[in-house]
Amino acid sequence: MADEEQKDPIEHWTAILIAIVTVIAAVVAWRASVAADGAGDEDYDGLKAVVNVQEVTTVATVEAYQHAQAYANYRRYAEISNTLDEEFQDASGNQARELKQRQAEADAMVDAKLQMFPNKFMDREGRYKADGEVGELVAAASRTRDLAPKPHFDQAEVLRSKAERLLMGVVLLSLGLVCLTLVETLEGGGRTAMLLLGVILGIGGTVFSVLVEVGKL
Repeated sequence: MADEEQKDPIEHWTAILIAIVTVIAAVVAWRASVAADGAGDEDYDGLKAVVNVQEVTTVATVEAYQHAQAYANYRRYAEISNTLDEEFQDASGNQARELKQRQAEADAMVDAKLQMFPNKFMDREGRYKADGEVGELVAAASRTRDLAPKPHFDQAEVLRSKAERLLMGVVLLSLGLVCLTLVETLEGGGRTAMLLLGVILGIGGTVFSVLVEVGKL
């Protein structure tokens, strides 16, 4: 009666190993899911950064070229003022007064247009550096908005690769579980061999998954 009640040691240890490998496989599958979710989040953040770049660049370009147009008008009125001043030198009477009035109007427009753009982007050759203003506006926006999509996409690839490798660990652990489950259906040497194979796959899958998790693989 005692012999019948005594449990087979192999079945006893097999049951324990199945429980352990099952828990490890569940943990590894959870970590793979976390990595996959992280990859999705990074992809989303990368796409948001791409949209931010397009939005900021478009707004900056529109603003810079509005300033460039204002600068062009400033130069035009400045030329008109200079031309009227030259004509005024040779005029007299009503013509001189008319020219002086027109020059005053042109000077007023010069002053007005001068307030409509940042003069630090004017160069010595009489051009407005719109591209320089766009670059400065984008750089200023980068201090408050995410304009760097590449790091997000790179991190997404890292996490996606990690999730795939962890799933490989789950496959190894699952194969180990299959072998351990088949132990009860076999007898003799086949039983022992299947148990050893299950243990090897379980240990291999565990070690592989741990190395992946800590970044060694």
